[in-house]
Amino acid sequence: MLVRPLRGLCLLLVVTFVSPSSTLALDLSLSAEGGLETNPNQLASRHNPDSDLFTQVRLRLDHDFESGAFVGLRAETILFLDEEDADQDRDRISGGYRSTFTTDDREFDYKLALVRTTRDKTYVSRSTGEIAVDNGQPIPDRYDYEQTNFNASIAWRTANKTRMRVRFQRRQKDYDATPDLSNLDYEHNRIRFDVEFRLSEQNRLRAGFGLTERDYDDRRIDDENGNDIAGTDLEYDYTNFWVETYFRPDQARRISFRLSTQDRDDNGVGYKDTQYETISVGYRHMLEDGSRWQASWQYSDLVYENRAAADPLDEEGFDSTGHRLRLRHEQPVFGDESKTTRLLSIEYEDFDSSDSDYRYQDLILSAGLRIELF
Repeated sequence: MLVRPLRGLCLLLVVTFVSPSSTLALDLSLSAEGGLETNPNQLASRHNPDSDLFTQVRLRLDHDFESGAFVGLRAETILFLDEEDADQDRDRISGGYRSTFTTDDREFDYKLALVRTTRDKTYVSRSTGEIAVDNGQPIPDRYDYEQTNFNASIAWRTANKTRMRVRFQRRQKDYDATPDLSNLDYEHNRIRFDVEFRLSEQNRLRAGFGLTERDYDDRRIDDENGNDIAGTDLEYDYTNFWVETYFRPDQARRISFRLSTQDRDDNGVGYKDTQYETISVGYRHMLEDGSRWQASWQYSDLVYENRAAADPLDEEGFDSTGHRLRLRHEQPVFGDESKTTRLLSIEYEDFDSSDSDYRYQDLILSAGLRIELF
């Protein structure tokens, strides 16, 4: 399961060590956790989902070169003991360049990056609780994909230390080809602007908005009844807004709050128009022995404005409202300078929906170790 990301790791290690501009400032870590999940595929209770034991392995590599270039790798594999349909692989390889320039006595930071992401996960239908089927044929790879992002950003500070940033993203996302079903492949362009205000030494306020235009390669617009309109190509326009603040009572503690909204409009009658809102709160506490406590809560509300029913072959889902809770503890095993960290985590999700297929609860308990190899 880790063959592809390991190949990427070997390539990045070779680039790192043979580069004449390399400082060998390599960050490489490996973590392994095991635990129990009560509902691995987030199915409704009527499907009687089974709890199962799992193993999760994560690999992380980051390296910055003296020239300003950088490379990175993230890889994750989750394997379940019995519920193999819930297994998944995710990996991301990135590379780019960052630097600064000065004009009119003002310094600008800019960054360019190319990011390649892949995901492999069996598609389990929420309506049946089994591997999804179309016209009698299983379609387990329906939502496996490869994604390439080109990211560019520029940031600067004003005279009063307010930080401004503009970001651009060009994305191409290619899904596994599935005969007789609409192609989900798309390209999008996204631009975002955000600003950070320094309210005090302990408090920051950030706000921003974004616009995205997404074009599908071969996907139809829906009419008011959800039927494909022949000869059309689906497009989405997204508008995002977010505001967040964090407060540090002292060097050991941090409290954060975030509010975000997203409106999506299709280029048809609005059958797939959505509104998505989230509220999240986070808390982090660093102790003198080097251990760390992290807690977070998120509430989200997704509304389809004109859609009357969910499509069992559409992973985008349906109206849902719910929350996620997470508590995590990290403890150095051999003192605060240790390269080995003990990990404990509890996660809980509870979502409701007007469609019973999208109502579920899930609890995840896990424990493991993370080792900083470099």
